[in-house]
Amino acid sequence: MPSISFPSTKKLSLYAVSFCCAILVQTYYNNKRVSFTLSVVDLPFVSYFISTVNESFAPAEVILPLLPRFNSSALTEPTAWTLTVSKGTKKRKSIVCYCAKCGSTSITNELYKIVFGKPWDYPLTEPWIQELDSTRWEGLGKKVRKIDFGKTSSFAVIRDPKERIMSAFRSKVGCQGSVDISDRSRMVPKLLRLAGLPTKFASNPLDGFGLCLNETVYLQALFMIHMQALQGKLNVHFLPQHLHCFRHAPLSNWTVVTTVESPKARCDLELVVLGKSAGENCSLIKT
Repeated sequence: MPSISFPSTKKLSLYAVSFCCAILVQTYYNNKRVSFTLSVVDLPFVSYFISTVNESFAPAEVILPLLPRFNSSALTEPTAWTLTVSKGTKKRKSIVCYCAKCGSTSITNELYKIVFGKPWDYPLTEPWIQELDSTRWEGLGKKVRKIDFGKTSSFAVIRDPKERIMSAFRSKVGCQGSVDISDRSRMVPKLLRLAGLPTKFASNPLDGFGLCLNETVYLQALFMIHMQALQGKLNVHFLPQHLHCFRHAPLSNWTVVTTVESPKARCDLELVVLGKSAGENCSLIKT
């Protein structure tokens, strides 16, 4: 197999972050309307995350290359949940969507408290709290692939793509720190294979087993996957947000689009799910 070399490693890393941030969504929720802009941002990347390699990137204007369209046939996973809760003698249906590394644990913890009036107190074992169709949710949730809003209230969570990309790096493929070692051992080989990179580009972790990635290789792998139009095959932790909640439904169709940092996030979620909100303690407790 011929050796693989990268054209301008630092600049390619800049391209990778910038491309993954090309659909940077700025939203606010006001009077049940969502306003948003889609933009490609000038995003210099300065490395400050832990890595096995001493890396530094100089701020520079990033010009994105033309990239191919993604392969839509690779997208087969459901994108959202329908939730049905009892409201007196009637049942109220809502649609909830959150992507991995967008604050899904915080959102589902609050959602559970809203629906059942008590905190999630199950042990850290499967089924996880994000699985709304598990027995722990008493059958209230159902996965949906295509979203039919009708008159149903809906709630979607987004996150700054820069933060999300690097959060996935630190928790899923990084070489040290608060990384899930079991996930890393599975995800690193799959990510390299999807990018078409041999394992020699991986590093040996400072703790645990298997392989890990430094920031440069991680971002280059994501970039190469997008270049091959294979981003639809990415693990959900790396899948671009516009291919999840908003694949079949633009932001303007949702009742609420917010972040976990929003001071109104909990009350908005309560309003969508129950049809009313006490308007108190509206901030989410991050978990």
